[in-house]
Amino acid sequence: MHLKRILSAAVLLPAFLLLVQFGTALHFFLLVALAILVGLYEFYGMAKAGGWHPLTPLGMGCGVALSCVEFFEAPAPWLISALSGVVLVLLTSLMVGGTDQKEAASRGAVTLLGLIYVAGLMSFPALLRAMEPGRTYILYLVLVTWAGDTGAFYVGSTMGKRLLCPSVSPRKTVEGSVGGLLCSVLASGIAKLWFWEGLGAVEVVAMGLGLGVMGQIGDLCESMLKRSFGVKDTGALIPGHGGLLDRVDSLLFTGPVLYVAALAGWV
Repeated sequence: MHLKRILSAAVLLPAFLLLVQFGTALHFFLLVALAILVGLYEFYGMAKAGGWHPLTPLGMGCGVALSCVEFFEAPAPWLISALSGVVLVLLTSLMVGGTDQKEAASRGAVTLLGLIYVAGLMSFPALLRAMEPGRTYILYLVLVTWAGDTGAFYVGSTMGKRLLCPSVSPRKTVEGSVGGLLCSVLASGIAKLWFWEGLGAVEVVAMGLGLGVMGQIGDLCESMLKRSFGVKDTGALIPGHGGLLDRVDSLLFTGPVLYVAALAGWV
C-alpha cells in the first residue's frame, strides 16, 4: 500500500506541477472541470451503493456548467446560474419521481449534495489560479494541504494510539492530527523560503494552522460520507489512494479558505 502511494505520487505530482508552472489559468480550469466530472461520478456512485438514486447525468452536467460560469463570469451571473441549476435538479427529480414525493425529494437532495460538495468546493482552486499570483497560490495550497495529509497519515500509522473521532473514522488518531498540523505549518514556512518570500511570519503560522485544520475537517467529512454510504473508498482511480475524492478531500475544504484569505488581502 505504501509503495503504491509513493509510486502514484511520483507520477502524478510532477505532471501536476508542470501544468501549474507552464500552463495557463484556462488549462488549469480544464483540469479542474475534468476533476469535477470524475468527482461527481464517484460521489453519485457512492450514493447508489448506499441505496440512493441520484440523477447522475444531470448532476454531472450541472456541475461542469456551474464551474464554467463561476470561472468565466462575475459572481452575480454565477449566483443566477447556481440557482437555475438548483431549480433544474429539483424539477427533474419531481418529474422522475412521479407521484412518489419522498423518492423525488431524495433524488433531488443527493444530487444537490453532490453539486455542492464536489462542483462547488472543487471550483475554488481554479478561481485561485485565475488570481494574481495564481501559480503561487496553487503551489502553496497543494504543498501545505498535502504535507498535512502526509504527516497525519505517517505519524498516525507509526505513533498513533488515541483515536480522534472513532464514530467517523476508526483509523484517525490524535497523534496523527497533531503531526499533520505541524507538517502543515512546516510546509508553510518552507513555502516562504522557497517561492513566497512576501508571506509574513504571522501568516506562515496562521495559514499553516488554518489550512491544516480545514484539511482534516475535509478528511473527516469524506469519511463520514463514505460511512453513511457504506463504502471503503470513493473509487479505484489512483493506486494506493483510492478514488479521486480520496486524494482531494482535504483540498475541497482548504481551497475556499485560501481563496477567501486572498480575496480579503490577508495573504
